[in-house]
Amino acid sequence: MIGPTRIVAGATGYGAWPANSLEGAARCIAAPIDGIEIDVQMTADGHVVAHHDYWLNPDATRLGGDWLSERSPPLKTITLETLKRYDIGRPRPGSDAEAQHPDLEPIDGACIPTLPELLAALNAAKGPRRLIYVEIKTHPSHPEYAPDPAGVTGAVLDALEAADYVDHAKIIAFDWSVLRLTALRRPEIATAHLTIPRRPGQAPAARDSPWFDGADPRHFDGSELKAIKAHGGMEWSPYFTDVTAERVAEAEALGLKVGPWGLARSTDIQRVVAHGVFSATVSGPDWA
Repeated sequence: MIGPTRIVAGATGYGAWPANSLEGAARCIAAPIDGIEIDVQMTADGHVVAHHDYWLNPDATRLGGDWLSERSPPLKTITLETLKRYDIGRPRPGSDAEAQHPDLEPIDGACIPTLPELLAALNAAKGPRRLIYVEIKTHPSHPEYAPDPAGVTGAVLDALEAADYVDHAKIIAFDWSVLRLTALRRPEIATAHLTIPRRPGQAPAARDSPWFDGADPRHFDGSELKAIKAHGGMEWSPYFTDVTAERVAEAEALGLKVGPWGLARSTDIQRVVAHGVFSATVSGPDWA
């Protein structure tokens, strides 16, 4: 076992409160957890904002009280002033978004926050300083959807430095180039390589994926863990179903921490904690 497991609220407690919101962050800060996780992108005018999708979801977004009729253009094409007009405080009634999170507490008036706004809330919080895991959202396969990796990574690090939060932050990404860029500028900052499970029966890849930044697992005996280590990684962050005693042992043998994400049920949280994972990113109040 590496040490006591850090419990971190994914997307400011999505499933309990509006995802990636300042209001959700405030409720997380008041809860018995170690920190929050957020997804970030950049606006057309260069602001780092917390939002998961590359666009505004019509089932989770209102403007002037009316639900959007279709998804918006990519956030990278929208200014901060325009984004702040949208309400992300509740899902559309009868939508899949509502069905996925039946226990969500709606908070009308919640809008997309900037990273500096969230860091200010963390700095103002009483008690021990909370962690923040920042997932930088890029898209190597469709760069037209997402911000440039170098630009958004630099802007995130600028915000963390300005808030004096580097020592309590972790940069996480599915696009491993983001983690390389982070290490080049701030080698001491914590990072984690995100992965998703292989589908049952999925054939090995025939070519390198751009998401692995030159360290495709197929060149490392098909092992994501060996690829992460070769890429200079500190931590493997898999979807929680990939966490087994054998894989945790393999990660530890390579000197990698393990920090699963996607947890929602207390039984799953207890299972990964029993495996001695370093941290667990969870989605709702079962973290207690």
